[in-house]
Amino acid sequence: MHLTKELYSHLVKNGKAVIAITGGGGKTTLLKRLSTFLRDEGLSVLITTTTKIQNPLFYDYEADHIFKDELSVLTHDVKKGEKVFYAESSGYDIKKTVSPRLELLEVLKDRYDVLLYEADGSRGLPVKIHSERDPVIIEGTTAVIAVMGLSAVGDKAYSVVFGDDSESIVDSKYISSYLKDPDGLLKGMNDSTDNVIVINQADSNADKIDEVRKVKFPYRTYIASEERDEIYLSV
Repeated sequence: MHLTKELYSHLVKNGKAVIAITGGGGKTTLLKRLSTFLRDEGLSVLITTTTKIQNPLFYDYEADHIFKDELSVLTHDVKKGEKVFYAESSGYDIKKTVSPRLELLEVLKDRYDVLLYEADGSRGLPVKIHSERDPVIIEGTTAVIAVMGLSAVGDKAYSVVFGDDSESIVDSKYISSYLKDPDGLLKGMNDSTDNVIVINQADSNADKIDEVRKVKFPYRTYIASEERDEIYLSV
């Protein structure tokens, strides 16, 4: 099964959605892959962030239009079957662009069929413990996709978990506690959103899948490869 097609079928209702991507271990890849699929389905898609995201100068989002200021994005004539990237330039880090005003995203989400955004950062680590500041979920969000990298399994937390400096081993017991932690993987999800968990990196970590299968996940969960757009197991 294709991951993007499954996410589309479950999260985009009547051709409309506002989708947050949280966690670590593949948020930006999923943002790119899913938004491209949605565009190819004929939808208008806006990709952005409510925190920070890689500058499109250094990462190819496959966007049809790239905007880094309010005037440009507000005056753009939105069309079906196009993908638009919008985030503001950062005055501190050229490799990053930063969140637009959240009030502006409230306006823009009504102009596009799908608004897809990264809601936090993990500094490239496969697992994220959230702070009190994140994830930043905008009003009107209809779905949350929480991502975790399978590569973390078997390693010590201090080396693979953003926000945990302990020597705990990331195994099924750790992941079960991680799911129950108020600042863990499920933060940002609620009863009013469609919630999906993606355990990414299955293509290069197949030997770790059995450990994750021991975990009881509360929402629809895919063990998958975002790079290959392939679901290995639904749990």
